[in-house]
This record gives sequence, C-alpha cells and structure tokens, in this order.
Amino acid sequence: MAANVLLGRALHVLDAAGGMVVFWDADGRWNRDSFTLPGRPDRIEALAPVLEALLEWTLYTEKPVAIDDLGRSRWSRHLLHGADPPAGAVAATPMAQRGAIWGAIAVYRPATAVDSMDLLGQLAELATEPLSSLGSARPEGVS
Repeated sequence: MAANVLLGRALHVLDAAGGMVVFWDADGRWNRDSFTLPGRPDRIEALAPVLEALLEWTLYTEKPVAIDDLGRSRWSRHLLHGADPPAGAVAATPMAQRGAIWGAIAVYRPATAVDSMDLLGQLAELATEPLSSLGSARPEGVS
C-alpha cells in the first residue's frame, strides 16, 4: 500500500504521467505495480522495458538514475528493440526507510528533463519521506 501511495504522490508532485514501483512485501516477496494518471499520456506499457531496467539498476546499485531525453537515448532504443521511444524523461531511485531499502520507484514525464539532477533530487526526497506523512505506518517489507 505504501508503495502505491508513494508512486501516486510522486506522479502529482513531479508532474509525471505514470510510473512503476517494485517493493519487498511483509512476506518477503518482490512485487511490482504501475499506473498512469488519468488524462495523461499512457506510455507505461511501451516503456516497461526501460522502466524495469532502471528499477533493476537502481536496486542493484542502490543509486538513482535518470534518462533526461528518451528520444536521444541509444540505451532506451536498445531496450525497446530498435523502436523509437516516446518523448520525455524517466527517473528511478531507491525507496528507503530507517536505513533499509525496501524497493524502488520510477516515473515517466512526457517532457524532457531540463535538469535531471533536480528531478532525481525531488524523487529521492519523496522516496525517503517518512511514511507517516503518507498515511502509512510502515512500508511493505520493513518491520
């Protein structure tokens, strides 16, 4: 529940169209969820390979990552098997509480990022915000 609330909040705050989260639940299983805000471009299915790669990289390295212009990214084109990626930017960061990483969050914005460091900073701040401010007592996998 906290992962979806966090994703929804990030989409609104960052003016993003959609996103994806992966998180470790209380039973020790990895889960994945994604959604797009109503009235915004729904590119999540088309971008799934890119978002999944960013989330995997973020969990592996425990560091944020961004692609500020999907259209210019050869890596995005490779992950989409040569297809042209949609316009916009993506960013991913770990979700952490009390020093424990319990998942990762990725967002898609239909506009390219002028300053990907600013986007990453805002996303990282949201991903480590105390869960009590989101209306959830604890993340899925952190006890």
